[in-house]
Amino acid sequence: MKKLSDAVADAIASASKSIVRLERSSGIAWAADVVITSAHSLRSDDNVIGWDPATDVAVLRASGLTPIAWSDDELRVGNFVIVAGHSTRATFGIISALDDYIEVDAALPHGFSGGPLVDLDGRAIGMNTSRVRRNGTTIPVATLRRVVNSILEHGSVRRAFLGIGVHPVEGGVIVLSLAPDGPARKSGVLVGDIITALDGDAVSDPGSLHELLRDERIGTEATLHTIRGGELREVRITIGATT
Repeated sequence: MKKLSDAVADAIASASKSIVRLERSSGIAWAADVVITSAHSLRSDDNVIGWDPATDVAVLRASGLTPIAWSDDELRVGNFVIVAGHSTRATFGIISALDDYIEVDAALPHGFSGGPLVDLDGRAIGMNTSRVRRNGTTIPVATLRRVVNSILEHGSVRRAFLGIGVHPVEGGVIVLSLAPDGPARKSGVLVGDIITALDGDAVSDPGSLHELLRDERIGTEATLHTIRGGELREVRITIGATT
């Protein structure tokens, strides 16, 4: 236990060099001149480069920081982790679940939102937020990289967009609505069409369609495989972007 205790203390000391105290929250030094934190905790737009309400990530200008080290190691339920906040404060727990977020069995104390979840080597594996789920959760590093890099490049997060509302049916998803100037309407998609695949990849529900609409596909052409009136059709569509 002494070795574990020392490892936790060393990890906290290492990560604390890159944790920034903000007015209502903690922040993480992403780069020497960039801080990331939870968007919901901001009280003003001072020094804000951009934010993404969907993931609760905000990016701020700063200077003279020590960037935190990030870990890309595979995570497992049961791994020991440290919930870290500003002023060398921390709690300790284990990963209790892994899905789109990292769930930890330790509560998120007041002021810790926007701080890092840290492994026993002092490397960050995500950013904690109290907004997405009531008891706090952690946004994984892969999501952070996508969101932060998009904000730094575009000032906001661009997401692939077809301009359709869909509902699962047998064999795919049925189109229930179309955005007035969306890519789907412009390509001739109609309400009632059933989408079965995108570029040959099967679509079984709205989630599977969303997974196929990766950000890097924005501006590219794709083929929607559809059924209209029992007839198989292929529709060429240019994938749009929304912020």
